[in-house]
Amino acid sequence: MAEPAPLIPRHPLSLDEFFSLDVVLAELVDGQPVFMSSPGVLHQRVSHRLSRILETACPPGYEVLPAPMDWVLWEVPRATVRRPDLAVVRYQSGDRPRLVEPPLLVVEIVSPTSQERDLVAKRRDYARAGAEHYWLVDPQTPLVVCLRRRDADGYDEVARLPAGVATPLAAPFPLVLDPADLTAER
Repeated sequence: MAEPAPLIPRHPLSLDEFFSLDVVLAELVDGQPVFMSSPGVLHQRVSHRLSRILETACPPGYEVLPAPMDWVLWEVPRATVRRPDLAVVRYQSGDRPRLVEPPLLVVEIVSPTSQERDLVAKRRDYARAGAEHYWLVDPQTPLVVCLRRRDADGYDEVARLPAGVATPLAAPFPLVLDPADLTAER
């Protein structure tokens, strides 16, 4: 018999209440749980391939963490927890239940159901929380848009990588990326 869906309180949730729900595909935005559908095969393919590329290029002391992982952006006035598709973070030994420091790079793989969330809401939230670099990957095109944090209010686009062009990037660390490699048949 299937487990019943968790009973979600209707009031804004604290971090403790949110994490006690033990729901796999959810974020907490201004105290409100936001549920998402599971990613599709193309999304997972792109995530896996980009993760390998980033891991190879990461400078010493950094690592790539794939979703699902919780990043607590802030606790007050109302808690916000996001689950980026990929994050490049400073390596720390031991097991941590969630990220609390801003990643060096946050990556979101855009799908038709996540466009507004990834292009607007997460872009705003990640800048406010201090993530220096934010990449948006569109697997349908394929295209990678690289953003760099201007200030707590937003990002500036620093590169737009079209499919079929191996583009060298200097930041957040040196690497060469062709978005076509993320979706190509093998």
